[in-house]
Amino acid sequence: MTEGAPRYVREPPALHPAIVGCLARAERVTSAEVMGSLLALVADGALETRESMRRVTTIAGASQMTVTELRVVPERWVTLDPLDHALIAFLADALGGPSVLTLADIQAAAHHRPHRFARGLKAWEERVLAAAQAAGLLEGRSLTEDGRAAAATHAAFRRYLEDFGTLEDEPPVAVELWGRYLAFATVFGIAERVAAELDITGPGAAANPNLATWKAWLGAD
Repeated sequence: MTEGAPRYVREPPALHPAIVGCLARAERVTSAEVMGSLLALVADGALETRESMRRVTTIAGASQMTVTELRVVPERWVTLDPLDHALIAFLADALGGPSVLTLADIQAAAHHRPHRFARGLKAWEERVLAAAQAAGLLEGRSLTEDGRAAAATHAAFRRYLEDFGTLEDEPPVAVELWGRYLAFATVFGIAERVAAELDITGPGAAANPNLATWKAWLGAD
C-alpha cells in the first residue's frame, strides 16, 4: 500500500473504467476493461439490455438460446465519453457491423476472430492510453505522480470491494449503485467474489433490470 494512501475508499472511481484498469494493469488494456466499460454503460443507463431468443444450428441439431442484447439509448449517444464511442465502434466492427451488440456475439468474436478482435482492442488501447496521458496520469507508458496517486486510490477501492464482506458495517451500496461496483470489480478481476457478496440473485437484484446483463455475463441463474 502506498504511503499515505487510505486503507479503504468506498466510492467508485470517477475515471473511465478503461483508464482505471490501464493504470492498475501496467498500462495495458484487456478484455476486462471492455467488459467493465460496457457494464458501466449499462449501470449509467446509456446501454439498455433486453433478452431475446436466437435459433442456433450445430451438428447436434437446432436449438434455442437466450441472448442479452445491448442497445445504445439514442438520446444518450452524444453525451458518451469518446472512449465509449470508440469502444462501441470497435465491437461493431469486430462483430461485422451489427446494429445490436450481444454478449454471446462479443465472446464469439474474441474466440473465432481473434486477430480482428485483437487489432480492434489494440487500437482502443491506444485511445485509452492517449486519454490517460491527456489527463496527466501517464507520461508515455509510465505513471506520473498524479497517476500513482490515482492508482493508489483505486487500489483502496479494490480492497474495499475485496473486504467489505468481512467488515463490521454493511456495504453502503444502494441497488442502483451495484452496477458500477460490479463494473469495476470486472476490471479488477474480482467479479464473481463481489457478485456473491452483493447477492445479485436476491430480491433487490431481481428488481433491477440492469443486473440481467451482469447475470448473463457470469452465467448466474
